[in-house]
Parts: sequence; structure tokens; C-alpha cells
Amino acid sequence: MDNKTNQQGMSVRDQMIDYAERNTVIDLSGRRVYIAGPMTGVAELNRPAFFAAEEYLKGQGAIVMNPAVLPDGFEYHQYMKIAIPMLMQCDVAAFLPGWMESKGARVEFTRSRAFAMTQVALDMGKPVEGKPWVVRHKPLLV
Repeated sequence: MDNKTNQQGMSVRDQMIDYAERNTVIDLSGRRVYIAGPMTGVAELNRPAFFAAEEYLKGQGAIVMNPAVLPDGFEYHQYMKIAIPMLMQCDVAAFLPGWMESKGARVEFTRSRAFAMTQVALDMGKPVEGKPWVVRHKPLLV
């Protein structure tokens, strides 16, 4: 074992991420939170996950901006023209699983990082009665 890994083989970076995820609580009460995640190419535009996230975040006391409420019929660039101003009204961006594979969510990540917004990752639980649900939120560490 070298000095950059622990006995479980975790690097110093992985140990820091693990510690931060277990010990950092981000209070969302009263905060304006934007939900980001994959939509294009996902069944039902991933709306069930977005609505599960909205329900969870409201349960945490957040004021939620959910782009999944936008109507069908627009092109990608038109959705982004609407979504970015929604994001910019918030102080927290909450990312659904799979966001890194989403062109739009990566844009939202970059914009939220550039404006020093709090970024959180949403952990999804196994579907209950076919419906997704959010288990917890944690700091987004990339």
C-alpha cells in the first residue's frame, strides 16, 4: 500500500469524497432549486424522475423549478432558451442520475458552476409500484 491509498484501496480523493458525502448536510429549506437531468432519448422524457425529484425537494422545504413541466413540441434549443433562465432564478441545481450523459444537463452544470450555485446530486431509490423516488441529496462532487 502506498501513501496515496488506504487499506481498502481508496485514493485520497475518493476518501475525501466519501467523507464529504457522509458528513455534509445541505439545508434546502426556502432555497430555490432547479432540477437538471437527462430528458432527450429517455422514456417519457424522464418526467417520472423529475416529478419524483420535485416531490422530494418540496418535502425538504425547497421552492422548485422543474423543466419537465414544459409542454411537448419544442426543439432542443428552444427548451434550453426556457430552461437556462429558469436555472438562473435559482441558487441550487439538483442533478438527477445520468446527467453527465445529457447535453442539456451538462450545459446547466457548467452554468450553475460558473455562477457559484450550490450543486447537489439526487440519489434515486428502486422504483416503488413502478414509480421512481428520491432517497436523498448530497453534495455534487465532480
